Amino acid sequence: MQASSPPSRQQRRWLDRWLDFCATLGALCILAVCIVMIAMSVSRETSITLKGGDDIVAWLCAASAFLVLGQTFQHGGIVRVEMLLEAVGPRRRWWLEVLSLSICLLFAGYAAWALGTFAWQSWDIGDVSQGQIVIPLWIPQSFAVIGMLGFLLAVGDEWLRVVRRHKPRYQMAQEAKLASGDFGETV
Repeated sequence: MQASSPPSRQQRRWLDRWLDFCATLGALCILAVCIVMIAMSVSRETSITLKGGDDIVAWLCAASAFLVLGQTFQHGGIVRVEMLLEAVGPRRRWWLEVLSLSICLLFAGYAAWALGTFAWQSWDIGDVSQGQIVIPLWIPQSFAVIGMLGFLLAVGDEWLRVVRRHKPRYQMAQEAKLASGDFGETV
């Protein structure tokens, strides 16, 4: 595969901004987890009661995990079996890359659809949480939908790059990591 520029710089900037936005939301969720956990620890030592802290932490952890998927994928942070791809020639590597990205694209599309349907049904029937804080469940579920849509877009973008015989961004990120002398956690 050749290392050429992205097909459309404007499209790339839009997708990068969207994935950066999702990752920033994910990072803010982690920060909020830290703040809520500290508040819960302080509340145990004082007479202040913090209701639903465990529920909030669980929702924020789930949101952060989904929101960073797309950017993590594009930057090579999701586990891939690179040894197999390096053991075959360029033609077979391309076919294996297209096959694996096609499977991943189907999975991401199905997951986005299923999560979206689940959140929609929660909104439609007025489903609420069962914990100490009662909120409509579609609110925390919507972060999983947003994150999965970001992942779907990232996988679709890489699929298009590979089909057009461009080097995928996750491979370029891995090569840059190795070129900088970082040999840790190469899969």
